[in-house]
Amino acid sequence: MTYPPPVYAPPPVAPPKPARFGALAWTAVILGIVGILSSWLIFFNNLTAIAAFVGVVLGVVALFGTRKVLAAIGVVLCVVAIVLTMVAQQAAVEELDKILGGDTNQGQVGTPGEPAKQDAPVQNPTWGKRFTWDNGLAVDVAAPVACQPGQFSIPSDIARAVRFEITITNGTTAAFETALMSIGTDAQFNGQKAEMVIDTSGGCDSTYDSATVLPGKTYTFHVAYAVGAQPGEMQLVFEPTFNSSKAAFIGQA
Repeated sequence: MTYPPPVYAPPPVAPPKPARFGALAWTAVILGIVGILSSWLIFFNNLTAIAAFVGVVLGVVALFGTRKVLAAIGVVLCVVAIVLTMVAQQAAVEELDKILGGDTNQGQVGTPGEPAKQDAPVQNPTWGKRFTWDNGLAVDVAAPVACQPGQFSIPSDIARAVRFEITITNGTTAAFETALMSIGTDAQFNGQKAEMVIDTSGGCDSTYDSATVLPGKTYTFHVAYAVGAQPGEMQLVFEPTFNSSKAAFIGQA
């Protein structure tokens, strides 16, 4: 009696593992592409820059998943979108300055606590003076004070550091968001860029943060910079919004 040959069933195929954080990686890529394409659209690119920043966060999280390459591409695209947006906005500011005729310091300089005179001459204010824009917003910069950075301060090779006390006075009729003001990015010492000091453990900590200054109120904060070993000329430039005049404070530090 013969028996039929045995039939061997193929081993079951394991189901594919689901992609971990795959959706986050794709989202980062999409936000990066949208941010790059919209980076040259003034005003609208502010929103896309925020979206690109969110894409960076999502891409970094997705790096811990299974789509690491895709996540890395998303992070790179989002970073490029943010950089292009900053370049476009800076170019727009410079072009607008040219159109308006280079209106740096087209405001009023006076002593804090005193009303600005309408016929005040246009000049570069120094420490202890107040600069008031035409809309009533004002900024005061006190004389710099030497500070000692901590062990883990940035930058690490600081020859000497000085700390400024800055006060914003809102003389307008509307609330002012300090995040709109350009602070610390245009600082020079003896004709060279002065780096802002990041110091959480020493005496050069900066207290600047985004805040809402109501009409008639003031907001005071501190910013520290790395300067040369010997005293020299320091320049700090403030710009409330991208299309406003610039206040350039110049003095010894």
